Amino acid sequence: MTQSKKANGFFVSLAFLALGYLLFVTKQIAPFSDFALLEWQIKLAGQGTFHLNYEYLLLDPNFKFFPLPDIFFHVHKGIAYSTFPNVYPILFSFVYMGLGTIGVKLAQFCLFFLSIFIFHSIKKDEVSTILLLFGSTISIYIFLIHETILFLFLEVVVLYLYQRKWTAVSGVLSICLVWMRPEMIFAIGFLPFCFSKEQNWKRFFLAFLITGIVFSITNRITLGSFLPLRMVKNSEFHFRPEMSFYLFKIWIEQVPLFILFIFIFLRSVIKKELYYPNLILLLITMVMILISPNTGGHNTPRYLFGLIPLYILSIRNKENSLTQVSKLWLLTILFLSFYSITILFQQTKELKKISKFQTNTLEEISKLDDSLLVFNNSDFVFVTLPLLEEKKDLLLLRANFDHKKFSQILNFKNTKSFTFLELPPSPVPLDQWITTTNKTTLGSFRKVNQYPLPNALLPIQVTKYLREFPETSK
Repeated sequence: MTQSKKANGFFVSLAFLALGYLLFVTKQIAPFSDFALLEWQIKLAGQGTFHLNYEYLLLDPNFKFFPLPDIFFHVHKGIAYSTFPNVYPILFSFVYMGLGTIGVKLAQFCLFFLSIFIFHSIKKDEVSTILLLFGSTISIYIFLIHETILFLFLEVVVLYLYQRKWTAVSGVLSICLVWMRPEMIFAIGFLPFCFSKEQNWKRFFLAFLITGIVFSITNRITLGSFLPLRMVKNSEFHFRPEMSFYLFKIWIEQVPLFILFIFIFLRSVIKKELYYPNLILLLITMVMILISPNTGGHNTPRYLFGLIPLYILSIRNKENSLTQVSKLWLLTILFLSFYSITILFQQTKELKKISKFQTNTLEEISKLDDSLLVFNNSDFVFVTLPLLEEKKDLLLLRANFDHKKFSQILNFKNTKSFTFLELPPSPVPLDQWITTTNKTTLGSFRKVNQYPLPNALLPIQVTKYLREFPETSK
C-alpha cells in the first residue's frame, strides 16, 4: 500500500469515527427553525401531500394568519406551497416513515461518504479527497433535517459526470440543482474552469438552458412563476455591510479550506504564476458574500457551501493521482482535520443547547389546554410546528392584522378560549378585550390569566383569553 493510500485510509477512518460519534450524541436533537418546516414537509410527503395544509383556508384565503413567515411559503390558486422544493422531503420520507429523524440522519451520513467516494473518483487524488472531508464543517448538516448534504451529493455527481464527458446529463442535473438552490448558479457557471477544455462545455450549457426553459414554463403553469420560489421570495436586495462582514467571518471560521485557497492564490501572484480561474473563483466568493440575502439562519455560511468542491479542484488543478503525499500537505491536512473536528464538536454542543430549549418549550406548550394557539413572533412559531400533529391550531399575527378576520376565525369552530404566546417586547400585542363580529350573540374574548411559560429558556409570556357573553361579564 502506498503512502498516499495509507494517509487517505487514516483520514477517512478518522472522519468516520468522529462523525459517527457525533451522529450518536446528536440523535436526540429536535428540528428547529426551518428544519422544523422540512420535517413537516417530509411528514406530508409521506402522506402523499405536497402542499402545506391550512385549517382556516376558507376564512383566510390570503393566508394572513398562516403560521409561517411569508418568506417560507408561496400561495398559488388558494394553496400554500413551501419555498423549499419537495425533492428532499419526497426522497427522505421513506426513511423517515420507517426510522424517524434518526433514519434521515443515518441516510445523510451515508450520503456524505458516498459524495466523498464519488469526488475521489474524479481525479483519484488523495489530498483532494481529504480536503473535502475536513476542509469545512459542512458535515454538521448530517445531524440536521436539511437539504445541504443532498445538494453536496448532487453537486459532486454533476462534477463527476462533466469530468466523464457526460456533459449533457451534467447540464440537465445542474439546472435541477440551481432550481432548488438558486445560489448554485455561481458554482455551475464556474464548473467548466475546473476541467480541461476537451470537455464540451457548449453542450453542457445548451442542455442547462433547454432544461431551464422547460422548468420555467412548468413552474409557471403549476406555481404561477417563471422563477424558482426561493428567488421570488428573496427578490429584494438590501446591502447590509454588517451582515456581509459577519458572513465573511463565519466563512473563514468554518471553512479553513478558503484560507488555504487564499494562501495558494497569493503565492501564485508573488511568483507571477497566477492561475486566472482562481482569481475568478475568488471574485465569485466576494460577490456571493456581498449579495447574500442573509447568513442562512443557522449560524453557518450555507449559501456558499457549493464553492467548496471548486476550491479543491482549483487548488489541485495541476495534480493527478499521487503515489506519495508530501510532508507539507500531510501537515496541512492534519491541521485542517483537527481544526474542523474541534469546530464540529463546538457546533454540536450549541445544537444540543438549542434542542434543549426547543424540547422544553414544546413540552410546556403542549400542556396548554387550548387547542388554538396564537403567536406574534414568526421565529417562535417554528418551535410549535410539531404540535400540528396533536390537533393544535396555530395562528400567526402579523403587523396591522385584520381584527375582523381574526374574530371570524375565532368563531369558526365556536372557540371557547385560546392562548396567546409572545416574546416581550411584543411586536403585535393583543388588547384586554377582543370583540367578535356579533358581540350580543357570540360574546367577546377577555384576558383572564397571564404568566411566564415555565421551564423555558426565553421569557415567553402566556396569556389566556376566555369567551364571555354580556350576561356573564357583568
